[in-house]
Amino acid sequence: MDYELVPLSRLDAEALKRLAILHHSVMKTLLSDLGVPFVLRYYQAAQSDPAVIGLCAVSDTGGMLGWAIGSPHPDMINARLRTPIVWFFLQMLRLAFTRPAVLWQLVTSVFSASGQNDLKAGAMELTYIGTTASQRGRGLGRELLNAFIEAARSKAYRSVILSVEVDNVPAAAMYEKAGFRIVKTFPEGRYQRHRMELILA
Repeated sequence: MDYELVPLSRLDAEALKRLAILHHSVMKTLLSDLGVPFVLRYYQAAQSDPAVIGLCAVSDTGGMLGWAIGSPHPDMINARLRTPIVWFFLQMLRLAFTRPAVLWQLVTSVFSASGQNDLKAGAMELTYIGTTASQRGRGLGRELLNAFIEAARSKAYRSVILSVEVDNVPAAAMYEKAGFRIVKTFPEGRYQRHRMELILA
């Protein structure tokens, strides 16, 4: 299948929705647990941030096949998920009644991971990377990772940082093959994560 790596900044509203749906369907993280509205709000916030590096693999028919996204200040993007405050309050209320365990996970994650994901000056965090199930094992993940690393290098970042679940052995192996090294392992809510770093020459 033919595809093109397209910057996140070039996606229109419909493509951004397709990206949010793909993320929600393949990325087993707290953001996905919060639901598609939160995932879409995350990508809308990221798209409007010029410091974000975002790359999407878009097929020749417009399908979303994979993506990689990161920021030197991911906490600022996450903070924008709380605005407008009325929307955020209504989403929290919905979770309290429909999925209270997810709301509890959000609260415990905020406290358990506090300080674990801090970035050093000159670091770019690879926040999310994933592909459709049909593209797994075909090299797209490695291509997205390499393109993200090169984009960070071209912007003069000194390192790329990421977190990966301890039990996601294939992803951790891909990162290690690309030169990432585990710098620590920590709990984040119900997840155990490796913090990994790649020093850019």
